[in-house]
Amino acid sequence: MPTVAEELEKTLQLCNKCGLCLAGCPIYKVTGIEWTSARGRVALLRSVFLDERLKLTDLKDPIFNCLTCNGCTEHCPPGVQTGDIIFRARQELLRQKGDSWIQRLLFQKMLPNPERLYKASRLLRLADVTGLHTLARKTGLTRLAGDAGKAEAMVPRVPASEGLEAIKRMVKKIDKPKYHAAYFVGCYAPNFAPETAAATIRVLNKNRVEVTVPDFACCGLPAAGYGDMESARDLARKNIEIASKLKADAIVTPCASCSSFLKDYIKLLADDLEWAEKAKEFAGKVKDISEFLVDIGLNTKMGELKRKVTFHDPCHLAHYQKIKDQPRTILKSIPGVEFVEMVESDMCCGAAGSYAFKNYDLSQKVLERKMGNVAKTGADTLVSSCPACIMQLACGAGQQKLPVSVLEIVDLLDEAYRNARGKD
Repeated sequence: MPTVAEELEKTLQLCNKCGLCLAGCPIYKVTGIEWTSARGRVALLRSVFLDERLKLTDLKDPIFNCLTCNGCTEHCPPGVQTGDIIFRARQELLRQKGDSWIQRLLFQKMLPNPERLYKASRLLRLADVTGLHTLARKTGLTRLAGDAGKAEAMVPRVPASEGLEAIKRMVKKIDKPKYHAAYFVGCYAPNFAPETAAATIRVLNKNRVEVTVPDFACCGLPAAGYGDMESARDLARKNIEIASKLKADAIVTPCASCSSFLKDYIKLLADDLEWAEKAKEFAGKVKDISEFLVDIGLNTKMGELKRKVTFHDPCHLAHYQKIKDQPRTILKSIPGVEFVEMVESDMCCGAAGSYAFKNYDLSQKVLERKMGNVAKTGADTLVSSCPACIMQLACGAGQQKLPVSVLEIVDLLDEAYRNARGKD
């Protein structure tokens, strides 16, 4: 099996330096600086792995301020997978420098265990309800945390929630189900958006889908994003093992980042003789919720919603999974909805998971461009399909005082079904 460095040597040579990638790079669009583009980052990494003129440890900023949105790949004639290159560079950097105790705690102890994540979220809620968050902001204490302190305002108020167990109690048997789906809830919904989890279950039920909520762990994307591929593989194996005991037609999630990475288990475990075939079988069942609903035939018995709607394509939906039409098909199926397309709808919003917590100013510049495009649509409702995007876009709408509601696609669909007034 080739080393990460050997794989990078091969893939870096695919770039022909044409520069077409510049049109798809959100960071380059707001900085105009060559090394922040895909071409620039690849050139720097070539200087490490091909020419040996630089050390990888010299390139921490170019490696970690890439959004890994893969917008560049959409414009690249040879199809250079810059996002994959950056992930591998982070993996090699982690091998050389080691990880921090915070990363080990998060990726090896917290993410594999939904109960531990839930308890951590309750500490955040305690800080909310006691006013500690407000006090920290007013006294300037959050500024001591640098970019993380600035981005802290993005985090929504933590709702009262009983975590994954509460979501399991929302599940009910339905009459004559046509399909059975395992709902991959993810890390965010049980702790920060239980209402979206409830909406997901109701929407699936309305489409004759019976739902189970297994004890899946994190999908592994956060660990992979920081180069910890071993933790990501451990999480993948755990989720595959859980799924192997289920009788489900599909593994469905409304989170684009989760569905994208779950499908990538094929690549993640390709060199593992014991798990490669299991990963292929697992990934073949994974569906983003918009993809799944359109595939099975969307139930269009909905009530009218008087909304002017635009859609922001999450990068992990449009660029990684090539899912663009299905969300629009769903939105245009809702009676009363006027759908308006946004300029650069598939351009990254700057969220990229925890990106804003380490690169706040760059993230905000990307967000400003996105919100400018939102404003031009005249929409009163901005829809997406990724928790990180929703947080970022809601923050942007608040900052720019845009009169726009920011909703997950399942929340809007759930509202339409509940508005149906007996149309079953």
